[in-house]
Amino acid sequence: MDIIYEHAMPIGLILGAIAVALALGIFFFWRFLPGEMAAFYLWPVRALFFIVLGWCLLMPNQKRSLTEVLRPRFLIALDTSGSMGLSPNATVPTRWKLAREALAQPWVNAVEKQCDIEVYPFSSELGQPSTVAAALSLAAPTGTATLVREGLRALADRYRGQPVGGLLLLSDGLDTREARDDWAAASWPCPIYTVRMEPAGVWKAEPDVRVDLIDTPRRVVVGWDSELKAVIDGQSAGQPVRVQLYENGGLLEEVPAQLPDEGGRREIKFTLRHPMVGIFNYEVRLPALKGETHTNDNQQQITVQVNDAKNRLLFLDDVARQETKFLNRALAENQNVSSLSFQRIGKRWITFGREQTSTMDWTQLPLSTYKIIILGDLEENMLPPAQYEALVAYVEAGGSLVLMGGERAWGQKGFDASLLKKIMPISRTGHQPVLEGKFRVTITPDGLVHPAFQKKDEGEFVMPPVLSVYPGSKPSAGAQVLVTAQTQDGPLPLVIQQRYGQGRVVVVLSDSLWRWSLDPNPLLSKSYVRFWNQLIQSLVPEQQELDRFAVELYCNSDHPYLGDALQFSARLMARGSETVGDLPMTCEITTPAGRKLPLKMKAQGITSNSGKQLPGYSVDMPAEEPGLYQAIVRTEVSGTKVESAPYPVYVRPYTPETMPKAANVTALQTLARASSGKFCEFNELNPTLSGLHFAQQEEQRVFYRTLWNSWAILAALVGLLVLEWALRRWRNLA
Repeated sequence: MDIIYEHAMPIGLILGAIAVALALGIFFFWRFLPGEMAAFYLWPVRALFFIVLGWCLLMPNQKRSLTEVLRPRFLIALDTSGSMGLSPNATVPTRWKLAREALAQPWVNAVEKQCDIEVYPFSSELGQPSTVAAALSLAAPTGTATLVREGLRALADRYRGQPVGGLLLLSDGLDTREARDDWAAASWPCPIYTVRMEPAGVWKAEPDVRVDLIDTPRRVVVGWDSELKAVIDGQSAGQPVRVQLYENGGLLEEVPAQLPDEGGRREIKFTLRHPMVGIFNYEVRLPALKGETHTNDNQQQITVQVNDAKNRLLFLDDVARQETKFLNRALAENQNVSSLSFQRIGKRWITFGREQTSTMDWTQLPLSTYKIIILGDLEENMLPPAQYEALVAYVEAGGSLVLMGGERAWGQKGFDASLLKKIMPISRTGHQPVLEGKFRVTITPDGLVHPAFQKKDEGEFVMPPVLSVYPGSKPSAGAQVLVTAQTQDGPLPLVIQQRYGQGRVVVVLSDSLWRWSLDPNPLLSKSYVRFWNQLIQSLVPEQQELDRFAVELYCNSDHPYLGDALQFSARLMARGSETVGDLPMTCEITTPAGRKLPLKMKAQGITSNSGKQLPGYSVDMPAEEPGLYQAIVRTEVSGTKVESAPYPVYVRPYTPETMPKAANVTALQTLARASSGKFCEFNELNPTLSGLHFAQQEEQRVFYRTLWNSWAILAALVGLLVLEWALRRWRNLA
């Protein structure tokens, strides 16, 4: 226990003030009460008052330290899903019985001497903490799903920063949401101990195959290709498995597959082509094997909506460079266009950017399907002459072309050597090398009135300096120089626009605009995205005619099972600066039987697909019949009817928790290995956990108590003043 002083004034000044006060007291007592006996009574009282007051000015505090020993926690995650009640045959105990036996072993007492044990039941959600005794009294497992990964992650988040000695996972490892087991190899904050819940090789290899999962983008653009992944599971008993893909009821493709006799899973990929707009239903079927009795899980459906993007943008570039990366990122964030980006590798074009799942060759679609085409650092020979002719015709017909360029494109064998020369807003002379430096950017009078550089909600358009300029360009007759760069050779054109036919061509003579995003000034760092957004907006004026309002619809699960609760969430979005308040929203759900259920949605916060918390609306309904559900949200804003795109959800007719299936030992072994824990055979569990030693942690807690700011000190000061006054009255002194 220590005494510390927290005075702000120098201690010398405080002691000096007390000394002066005491000295003055002595002087006045000697001067005005010479030889008076009262001075011998009053002087000690006055001196004591100043001493106590000086002590208060030092602001003393009492500091007390307490060291506590923190016992680490040992967590037990107990799987209570229906699959824990399974057994391969009558002679083998169920997984639930083995889990209860594991909790009744002597290791519990050994670990309790060093740790605080907490048991968390889980299935589709993580339950509340309980004791081992309470866990032993739980009823038979009935959970309809197992989310092992989410349960472990929830535990890790709950005990983040706290001492956790280890975690015992009593589960069969069958995660009904995860299509693959690679999640188990992630890093985990504490050792995880897993145990085999059934003898190896006891499941009889009867033929039984199932479609575990199908996944594909739900909304695609017409003309693009997408990929559909199907995960099949089970054991084929040596028989070949045929994986069939149906589109709107017609057989589209069939792929042969093989599953191990002891059981396993395979991922099959299909390429979906979308030549027309509409809603298409895809179904993956597995024809029943010989001797297979459980066939209600041999098929699964998904619906894809094919949209026609009004403002489609095509971006072509050669080698991946910084300008390419930053522009592709800006295009992905622009909600007014649907961008498709390609990079040239050898003689092939590979997609990149937002639509990475697309495998379509961009030449398969006529250029007229794009509103804007951006060409990067391409030499003349990188496109065939026919494509250059098509680009010229595209601009003449009303398309917008942006020549972003680079060292190759603005070189001798670049755009100037192609048919694009006649539509470019500049003429190139000499093909001088790029100028590098730090050049101030100026928006010209033509640029100040151009839509690409107008003042928006962000304020005046401010452009940071550029670090590169391609010289040797002279604006063509009728071209508008929108932006110039101030160089040692004078102002050079940087952004130039020209109308050609019904379309427009824009040239950008720098490959360093991406550096604007790295500017330490937050306002200037947004200039890059703002430049491209406003330039694109100016090149597609038709986008102003888009709907003022839109409704975005989500569902809490893309792969629900029969009996699950479906939650549909919607968000009303207004374009521009318009605002809307709470409005009546109706969600019409069409069931598999064709019934239409109009349900009123309630206003509440929702979580978007990106994980953001947003204001919105939601409605719940149980999935009481298997098959395809379809939801549409409708509302009315200022007399305008607004509705969402249809959102389909396929409810699977079975729960995987009741399907006879061997435990996922591979996932359990991977979890133990990745977390530095151990996978135990059942007879190894007790000696392994009983032999664990957990380090105790000490935590020092410091307590402070103010000594001067208290009623006792205040009473002492007041008491000394009262005492002096009483003595003076007693002695008849002034």
